[in-house]
Order: sequence, then structure tokens, then C-alpha cells
Amino acid sequence: MREDLGWEERVRMRHLKTLTKAAEMIFPATTLDVIAEDPADNRILECAVDGRAELIVSGDQHLRRLKSYEGIPIVRPIDFLRTLGVANK
Repeated sequence: MREDLGWEERVRMRHLKTLTKAAEMIFPATTLDVIAEDPADNRILECAVDGRAELIVSGDQHLRRLKSYEGIPIVRPIDFLRTLGVANK
């Protein structure tokens, strides 16, 4: 958030606190091999599937190239923040 959005420490901390209140730890049982170019990205998909995510927010090009996975949309962080009204349009 600091590099991509240029937010000050207090603003970052406020948003991180909000996110952690809504967050849930997921320890996936599913193993996926969807993104061969960057296998670590598959861990994100595994968490999303097993955690029944409604949305994946990522700036990662491999994930974003999918646009969605198993019906879970994949959006850029800035687009997500805009929908929340915390980033300029």
C-alpha cells in the first residue's frame, strides 16, 4: 500500500486494521496446478477455492490474466479500492 498507493503510515494502518477484522485464515486442503509460469500463484487460488472467496484482489499478472477462477473474479487492487471508495477514480 505504501509503494502502490503512496499512503502514509497512519492511513495504511487504518486500512490494515479494517482488513484484519474481515480476514479469515485459510489452510487449504486443495492442491492446484493452474499457473505453470509461477507455481506459487496456485497457493492463492487454493486459498480462494477452499475459503470460498467471493473475490481475489491481486496485482499479479498471472492471476489477473485468468480474470476469474472457479467463478471467483480476480481484480486489481486499485479497482477494488475504487469500489470501496478509498481510492481516486
